[in-house]
Amino acid sequence: MSTYNTFNKGLKGLITRTGDINYRERAYNIDGIEEMYTFKFNSPVSTDIIASKLLVNLEFKLPLDYEDFLSTTDGCRLFEHSQDGSEHDIYGLNEVLTQKEIIDSTYEKPELLNVAYILQDYIFINLKEASEGKPTYMYVNDCYSPLEYMRSLNCDFQTWLDRFIVCQGNKYWDWL
Repeated sequence: MSTYNTFNKGLKGLITRTGDINYRERAYNIDGIEEMYTFKFNSPVSTDIIASKLLVNLEFKLPLDYEDFLSTTDGCRLFEHSQDGSEHDIYGLNEVLTQKEIIDSTYEKPELLNVAYILQDYIFINLKEASEGKPTYMYVNDCYSPLEYMRSLNCDFQTWLDRFIVCQGNKYWDWL
């Protein structure tokens, strides 16, 4: 078995459990109250499409765990609450590219890839650090703060996503 196939096991387990692209499940919120949440998964993107779209738009190579995410689901919404809607949007390829254009034109930061919006936090991959083999290339920034205030999540994409799933959609990075 290759390492590539071991990526995103938590996500793949969640998708397998659903049996459908729209799924509802009970989970506990941060206050310990059981609530109903919805999960929406998009169809996967082929590795050929990922490569062709990103080769043109990125200076750096994607981390394998994030590439595996896109080939598992082209973005998803996890732990959406029926009343407040939540805001747990992990972007698909087209939205990632749109966000990339905004970052490049506004901040001139070709190494940053905005991959998610979670309850007023942007989640970034630092592509330069990932391509250099650094194992901690994920960052978070409040949507109202300048990029200079980004802070490290001290992990890779797979670890970030697994923790997010295990913490049932709660922003575990604010607990530190």
